Amino acid sequence: MRAVRSTGDGVGVVSAHPSGDGVRVAVASSSICGTDLHLIGFGPSAVTLGHEFSGRLDDGTPVAVLPRVACGRCERCRAGQEHQCPSAFGSMYGISLDGGLADEAWVVPACAKVLPDRVPVEDACLVEPLAVAVHGIHRAGVTAGSRVLVVGGGPIGLCAVAVVRSLGADVDLLARHQSRIEAGERLGAGTAPGDGYDVVLEAAGTQQAVDTAIERCRPGGTVGVLSTFWEPVRLGVGFQIKEVTLVPAFTYGHHHGGCEFEEAAAILGRHPDLPGAVITHHFPLEDATEAFRLAADRDSGAIKVALHP
Repeated sequence: MRAVRSTGDGVGVVSAHPSGDGVRVAVASSSICGTDLHLIGFGPSAVTLGHEFSGRLDDGTPVAVLPRVACGRCERCRAGQEHQCPSAFGSMYGISLDGGLADEAWVVPACAKVLPDRVPVEDACLVEPLAVAVHGIHRAGVTAGSRVLVVGGGPIGLCAVAVVRSLGADVDLLARHQSRIEAGERLGAGTAPGDGYDVVLEAAGTQQAVDTAIERCRPGGTVGVLSTFWEPVRLGVGFQIKEVTLVPAFTYGHHHGGCEFEEAAAILGRHPDLPGAVITHHFPLEDATEAFRLAADRDSGAIKVALHP
């Protein structure tokens, strides 16, 4: 079997036997996340990359894979908040367990989420980043009457635009690159942002983005953090003066009794324009090295890069 791993010579396709047990997923699509780009910076690893992936079970059922395996026994799991399980980060496909940048993967049955009829399996690698946006938006308290700004036009930011629109709220997008501004417009975002937003969703993970989010938020408003901070960020006096509520979010869980990963799949089914706006490049699995190079090049125009065995 072919698998994409970080090797001594960089990212490449190697021959490997998939580890794990449960059900086999013949991978149809797997996309590159910013987390993957950081992981390869840590050097060689024996773990197959890819936590955003979809495929088919042996009986042909199309699924998207929820890449987290929670213990199911701790207090947070029993409370229905498996994403807060202390062992969750150490048992994620593509990070600590063999993932989906491969011909096939083995996952526990509960992680294989059956896709709605209207979601093509080739596009369903987007369910995972869309679920990240769903969870962060629920945490930030966005409702149909909210005035919302998304800071950052990467995959998570664009997914956030789609989710906010699905809730019936107006949303503006603040992004640096023209290709991402245009993608936001395709998804219904305004691209001439102002100030005084009820909720600002920070989706870039930089000091500048945090500062901008607080600046654009109204006094007493909410800044929802959808990004991952790979470097420490600082909070200035404006954060205190405005009494902004800062709400972090990590992966996805349950909201009002519903599984947010499954909610994301349903939203993808209702927004068939989302894959075309977000997935800008497709590669066969054997071209993984070039796919990673392109995904890391911010001047390439790439937003989301997907690979297909």
